[in-house]
Amino acid sequence: MKVYYGDVFKGHETGPGHPENPGRLDYALAGIREAGVPLSAPRVRDDVAQRLETAHGRDYIRYVEDLCSLGNLTELDGDTWVSPGTCAAALAAVSAMLDALDSKEHAYILARPPGHHAGRSGRALTAPTQGFCIFNTAAVGALYGEGVAVVDIDVHHGNGTQEILYDRDVLYISTHQDPLTLYPGTGFPDEVGRGRGEGYNVNVPMPPGLGDDGFKEVFDDVVMPILRQYGPRALVVSLGWDAHKEDPLADMGLTLNGYRYAIKSLLSLNVPAVFLLEGGYNYSVIREGSKMLAMELAGLGRAPPEEPSASDHSVWGRMSRVLAEVRSIQSKYWRL
Repeated sequence: MKVYYGDVFKGHETGPGHPENPGRLDYALAGIREAGVPLSAPRVRDDVAQRLETAHGRDYIRYVEDLCSLGNLTELDGDTWVSPGTCAAALAAVSAMLDALDSKEHAYILARPPGHHAGRSGRALTAPTQGFCIFNTAAVGALYGEGVAVVDIDVHHGNGTQEILYDRDVLYISTHQDPLTLYPGTGFPDEVGRGRGEGYNVNVPMPPGLGDDGFKEVFDDVVMPILRQYGPRALVVSLGWDAHKEDPLADMGLTLNGYRYAIKSLLSLNVPAVFLLEGGYNYSVIREGSKMLAMELAGLGRAPPEEPSASDHSVWGRMSRVLAEVRSIQSKYWRL
């Protein structure tokens, strides 16, 4: 397995007090060092510009490049910023994704800026902003090779990834907090894809407060059965640590035990899995989660240092109704 990291990823600046800041990577790196896993330096590939255009329009790419060339911190929208180092960081992130898929090994990419809210031309679907994201690294990876599936376990719906893949027969599964309660307000169960992509878009919105027990049910009842039927040759995992109960920007109730169950479930498919850092804003969780993931990928896994969480009766009831709705909709395309 490989962990991709370079200081280039710290070159993307977001301004004082921004939750998605370069310091997040210091905590992730601390966890990797505690796991004893070496780092692999990213490079910028010769084909990265060509690959970027599989997910984004040229006008948007040029717009971002122009902002990078201004030489100062520039507001792209209300919560997304571009700095002189943003383009280098974003291109290195995409390059690391392509290299990881080429290696056919498990990988963890400690990159920023994040990407799953970035659509073809920036702001995706009905979202008010790009949600800290610049280029959609996960979507580029999904479109790079045949048989790649994307699983998004960030607490926010990956509206950009959904938009880019919506009319393609590339499987995208997103587990996220109920869009009626959290940005970006998309990701309902009846959003199933369009045209050639119908049936390949799977959304599982989860009620705030859901614990590890409910998250395991989501994986056992929906995520894993569909993945097994799809039979991916590789996985791209948009990994946000922000569904953890201690994250300041969301309201879920998971612990690292729930994450570990999801990770081990995905690894049980026995195909290369590339985990890409997206959100997560509690520094301790980023550190401990990164350590846990690195050890799992290296075959050294152990239980996280916290007790599993349980959903209360009302939350469990809401999750049961959501799962019933998802199964009813997706059973048209998959055996559930």
